[in-house]
Amino acid sequence: MDCIHESCSSIDKVWLPFVIDERINGLKPHPYCIHCGAVKNISTDKPKKAAYYINSLSKIDRHVFKLTKVQIRLIVKELESVKNFEDVYSMTRDTQNKIFIKIVTNYCNVSERYIASILEN
Repeated sequence: MDCIHESCSSIDKVWLPFVIDERINGLKPHPYCIHCGAVKNISTDKPKKAAYYINSLSKIDRHVFKLTKVQIRLIVKELESVKNFEDVYSMTRDTQNKIFIKIVTNYCNVSERYIASILEN
């Protein structure tokens, strides 16, 4: 995360579509960062910390597929390299899940559906 976000005042908020479960539910005022201009995610789809996804790797390792230490290390390094992965302003949990699934399937032969089911629990 390059910017230490600071929200604008309540009068300066911008009116944008409010999305719940991928459906637009009208307009709501959204705060934005006064430094970088990123609009804050105000939906219920809040992003998780990277540790949540690293813990999910251990669930994959225990239940179905034995991951090597090298695979885990490569997955973690690639997760860390994703810019703004933990940014509460510009990232949603759904986007994080898609990124995580893509990275894991690059390094091991696990189905996307199985990884998605691990992330839901």
